[in-house]
Formats: sequence, C-alpha cells, structure tokens
Amino acid sequence: MVINRTPVSCHGDLVKIAVLAKAVPDVKNVRLTMKENDIDTADLNFLINEQDSYSLEEALRLKEKFGGEVIVITAGGEARRKGMTQVVRECYAKGADRGIMIVDEAFQKLDDLARARVFSSLLTQEKPDVVICGSQSFDTATSRMGPMVAEFMGIPHASLITSLEPLEGGKAFRVSRDLEQGVQEILQIGTPCLLTTQTGINTPRYAALSKIIMATRKEIRTVSLQDAGAAQGDIGKFDLVKVVSAGFPAEKASNVLILKGTPEEEAAQLVRSLREKGLLQR
Repeated sequence: MVINRTPVSCHGDLVKIAVLAKAVPDVKNVRLTMKENDIDTADLNFLINEQDSYSLEEALRLKEKFGGEVIVITAGGEARRKGMTQVVRECYAKGADRGIMIVDEAFQKLDDLARARVFSSLLTQEKPDVVICGSQSFDTATSRMGPMVAEFMGIPHASLITSLEPLEGGKAFRVSRDLEQGVQEILQIGTPCLLTTQTGINTPRYAALSKIIMATRKEIRTVSLQDAGAAQGDIGKFDLVKVVSAGFPAEKASNVLILKGTPEEEAAQLVRSLREKGLLQR
C-alpha cells in the first residue's frame, strides 16, 4: 500500500544544507564504567553516529547536484571535544564545507528537549534550506531529536525516510517512508525542512587519503551555548528530565556446567546434575 501526500509550499533555490552529526562512543571491545550517573567516556574513542553518516552522504549528493554548501554541526561536553573534532574532520574529508562544534559542559547535562532547543537556535542563525540527520543515535536511540528541532524551528519535517528525490531544482523533495504492515508513505515536502534518514538509504562514500590530510588543516568553528543563541533561562524551561541514578544491571551467577573426564564420566556428571535439579526422573 502506498500513501501519497500533497506537497507543501516552498521557496528559493537549495543553497545551504546542514547535517547534525553526533559523536558517539566506540564501545567495541572495551569495559564500560560509570561516572556521575553516566558512562565514563574518558578512555573511549568516538566516531560519527552511523545513521548520521547516511545523512551526510545525502547532503553531499544534493551539493554535487545543485551546488551550495554543506555545514556539519555537532555538540557535546569538553570530554567529547576530541571525538567531535574527529567527526567533523571526517565530514570535511568526504566533502563538507564548514563545521561547527558546540562545546559546553552544560550541554552534556541537558535533556533531549533542551538540546533540541540549542540546535534550533544555532540553525535559526544559519538559516539552512534543509537540515538532515539520522533518525536515531547509536547511544540513546530515542528517534526524537530531529522532529523536536524542526518543531522549535517551525519548519515541516519527515522522519525515517528511506529515499530522497529532489524536485524543482532542489526547492522541494519527494521522500519515502516505510510504515507498519508493509505500508509505504510517499510525500512531497518543500524547503526549508528537516529530514531524518534510515540506515541503508544510500552507500556512504569513503574519503581519499589526500582529502583526509587536507581536512586536518581546515578550521572548525567552536561555540558555546550562548554563542549558539541559546540563553540559559530559555534552555531551562525545557530541561525538565533529570537523571537521578544510573548503573549497570547486577551480574547474574553463571549456570554453565563444565564437564571434565572421559566421555563416560562426563555423561555420569550430566545425569547427576539433571537429577539434582529435578529435570530427570529415575
């Protein structure tokens, strides 16, 4: 089943594309520890959120087709500065034009709604024609950041899109969304707008070594919450969720039975164990 929606109003040519790219911890083959009701990230490496890499690829394809510039925006506390820098430089190496990092300890303690307010304030200053980000992040997986940013900006949005087709020279887009029970929604949306992408919408490109080297020389603009246009009092109205405590689940005792000896001895051990647990009748 396919649902078609009527296009909304649009304006101007596509000249500026903003990508929200989150630096997420690389938790493969590491032992996580807690610090102040959060994961201790001091010894962790960071990489670009996987779904945001698909958003970047969509932005770069739009730039190659219509021109303009791609701006990458990321945010976090001081502990994530190195990781955010790596993320922005990776985006530079692939073709992004400008990078903005919101580095502020206060940001890391905000809830999602307040963070969305921060992003919307900075984006309102930049006035992009389209904002693209992943539908969810690897570490929190809430799927709500994009829609909340769009609501704060007062622009239409389409989430969880699986295809993106520019129309009218980039003034509008036709997007597809997979809904429940095999239903596919196809809608048209005009700019300015916000789109969140699903994994698999495209194949993200790799950066050439020469471009990776060049990316290390490009400037990254670093701003505080205040520079981003987010007044502390304004943010406080939306920062309503507080983490009271956090920790790892208690480790469960292992129920693994290791058998040793000859096959006959192992069989006897297994039968004895099953009888003791009441799982085998005599």
